[in-house]
Amino acid sequence: MQRTATQQKEPSSDRPKRAKSGGRKKGTPNKVTAMTKNVVADLLAEYNSSGLMESDFFSITSAKDRLLIAERLMQYVMPKMQNSSIDIQLADDADTIVDKLRELSGEGEK
Repeated sequence: MQRTATQQKEPSSDRPKRAKSGGRKKGTPNKVTAMTKNVVADLLAEYNSSGLMESDFFSITSAKDRLLIAERLMQYVMPKMQNSSIDIQLADDADTIVDKLRELSGEGEK
């Protein structure tokens, strides 16, 4: 039976997971990916140093299009920021900063 693109292989939870028996060891960098990145970086560096990159970029008349291109290029040189959230719960009887300052200055005492 052939699977179509929409069918998913069901995970087999009753079989034990096999040990890794081939391929790269964990933590070993992918040489092809590193080599590809170096080739692309070299091509872009040559394109930039020739002056063509700047003239091509500024020949785009729409500022919106220039910003979209700049944003897409930044993905390759800047790490993406992760969303983070902080949940702070204050007790109902927590003093405000003003209350704390009054207390420290002696105004709070009568």
